[in-house]
Amino acid sequence: MCGIIGYIGRSEATGILIKGLKDLEYRGYDSGGIAVLNKNKLNVIKAKGEIRFLEEKLNGKTLYGSLGIGHTRWATHGKANEVNAHPHCSRHFAVVHNGIIENYKEIKESLSMNGIAFESETDTEVVPKLLELNYNGDVLEAIRKTVKLLEGSYALGIVCTDDENTLYCTKKGSPLIIGIGSEENFIASDINPLLHYTKNAVYLEDYETAKITSDEVTVYDRNFAETEKEIKTIQLNKSAADKGDFPHFMLKEIYEEPKVVKNTLNAVTTEGEVIFGNMPFTAEDFKALSRIYIVGCGSAYHVGLIAKYNFEKVAKIPAFAEYAGEFRYAEPVIDENCLVIIISQSGETADSLAALKQAREMGAKTISIVNVPESSIAKMSHYNILTLAGAEIAVATTKAFSCQLAALNMLCLYIARRREACTEVFSEIAVNMSHLLPKKIEKVLGKEDELKALSKTIKDMDKCFFLGRNVDFGVSLEGALKLKEISYIDCVGYPASELKHGTISLIEKDTVCFGLISNKELLPKTVSNLIEVIARGAKVIVFAPESLKADLPQFETVITYPDSIPFLTPSIEVIPLQLLAYHVANERGLPIDKPRNLAKSVTVE
Repeated sequence: MCGIIGYIGRSEATGILIKGLKDLEYRGYDSGGIAVLNKNKLNVIKAKGEIRFLEEKLNGKTLYGSLGIGHTRWATHGKANEVNAHPHCSRHFAVVHNGIIENYKEIKESLSMNGIAFESETDTEVVPKLLELNYNGDVLEAIRKTVKLLEGSYALGIVCTDDENTLYCTKKGSPLIIGIGSEENFIASDINPLLHYTKNAVYLEDYETAKITSDEVTVYDRNFAETEKEIKTIQLNKSAADKGDFPHFMLKEIYEEPKVVKNTLNAVTTEGEVIFGNMPFTAEDFKALSRIYIVGCGSAYHVGLIAKYNFEKVAKIPAFAEYAGEFRYAEPVIDENCLVIIISQSGETADSLAALKQAREMGAKTISIVNVPESSIAKMSHYNILTLAGAEIAVATTKAFSCQLAALNMLCLYIARRREACTEVFSEIAVNMSHLLPKKIEKVLGKEDELKALSKTIKDMDKCFFLGRNVDFGVSLEGALKLKEISYIDCVGYPASELKHGTISLIEKDTVCFGLISNKELLPKTVSNLIEVIARGAKVIVFAPESLKADLPQFETVITYPDSIPFLTPSIEVIPLQLLAYHVANERGLPIDKPRNLAKSVTVE
């Protein structure tokens, strides 16, 4: 949530900042702003809305200077308007912030009592005011005194008018990366805006502060003593943040799923066997497990719910899918015989990170599945499984979801074999079948025209239901979320069996119900539920494997996909739902990659 960018070098900062903000815009697009320092004077431009509106305000204006910071906002405190947009300033300082200052009211009241005035409704504005109060000519000392007073999470980019050759930054609980260039250096909330300029980066840890010039980066630990940091090579390339020939990032990322699922599977399997190198837990550890919690937010929770059924069926262990934001407050029963699996695309999701901290404090074994190797969740877990989805720019996740599901399926097989809960033959078949998924996903992508045509017939609906049983229920939740978040249609996923226990009262003539049926054993029950809603005037659209189409003659519209074993079918079943959501939103003329009120990386609770 929120994106920050900073530059110090030999070039004009303005263009670099604007380009960087565009690359970060999926983190928030309620407002944007930049501050450029030139000859000890700060020039600040802000605008409400997307970065294109900030660009419009800059037309005809020249902000000279080779040091600057920028921000794209997802509003938390205060309305989305120009006054609340970052950077926020005091006499000597300009600040951009990602995170939440939890004790800002207390600080603001104290400063106001001392005659300090505020312009915005934001929590962030207390930071430049505190810096000003603590400033006696030493910027690092002002930062040290200021962050000591802050509670909550922050990644801060800081410019001081007295030091036009230095960019400062500090972090706690929110991501911040330093890009190392040639006679220029950068800061950013994530890797994407750095890809145009450098492949080298320093990843700051919590409570670290950096002093950055065009030629040098000095990092200080929580005690403000200099500390050595390793410069790491960025593995992504510039094309990762480029739509190419696709109209939207979301469609591009759907079409990347065969490749990234293949890469993720290849990284953890060989010759029919699942391999997790340097796994700290032994077969005896896995045999001793009493239960597994799979924890995530949004789509990551849906991955966990699908996997919950597989862990219980294949690994023969009680498994519970939990919302990260609820998990930590539910007083879960956790001890050394629990495994807590945390799923997060960014590896910085605030609720998931808090759940991980709690699990570790209570003695649980922890494994994370993330897409960013240097993320907080990856580093804090006992073991991390890296998905190889590459950069995902669209706010609505597609390829990261599929990679998470692929990785979690392989972890299920790995644990099942060590618990001797499934046979070697079953495991090898499942691994071999998983390597057929990319081709089967490609076959589903070949149905795009069919799904596009279907989208035209349902684009004007005002509500719909996704119905399924068992793993199909988990996929139903994901299908509903995809359609909801980018088309703004009120839709929800339900276990098919639960609809008649109250919610069927919402069914009326032409209500759209999507029925998911992937398992022949459950087909009669789900078909019965779908016939019940047809009797009440609903329009039913069924998604099912090719082999089951002959068993569904009573339905006018059946979208099929290639068969697989039940353990893997959700990985194929979700693809047509992603494509359908995309095309419905496109037919409605909506901003697919940047749906209203949403941001990609939720780094605040």
